[in-house]
Amino acid sequence: MRKLRTRRHVLEDLSYNFVEKQVLLAFCTLFRYAQREYSYDATVRTFNKKGEIEPDVFFIQVKSTSKIEFSAKHNGYRLELEKRDMELWLDETWPVLVVLYDGENDIGYFVELHEYFKKNRLILQDINKYKSIYLSADNVFTPETIIKYHKKKNNIHEIFKSLQRHGTDLW
Repeated sequence: MRKLRTRRHVLEDLSYNFVEKQVLLAFCTLFRYAQREYSYDATVRTFNKKGEIEPDVFFIQVKSTSKIEFSAKHNGYRLELEKRDMELWLDETWPVLVVLYDGENDIGYFVELHEYFKKNRLILQDINKYKSIYLSADNVFTPETIIKYHKKKNNIHEIFKSLQRHGTDLW
């Protein structure tokens, strides 16, 4: 029997299509990794107002579902993440956006892990193997999301440049 293209495969492709469209509308580019078993799905490359490529990138991890689960108690969409992935993402200097794509409604919700952990006072060491997080219905993934984290990435870059100018050896 030959391999089959399943609904899951279609949903995954639709989720990447959705994410890439938002990135492109923000005048950035998305580099999708062919091998996704290393905890990163894609990076976002940014450009200045003249269209010149900028240093550094930020990361996007894409999750998709055909049955999104809203929790009234937590006022958000439930997403379960593995601790080993979160360890890597939280160790990143650059923003890591996790996007939950709702295939039934063709919409995505996002969370930036550093901000989420800080806001919810979560401690990674207190998590066993998995942690359910909740993405706010207000956090719709749009081109404005990309623009916001483009600016945040550039701010981080400027901090590093400033430290280097003041004699701090980062390497």
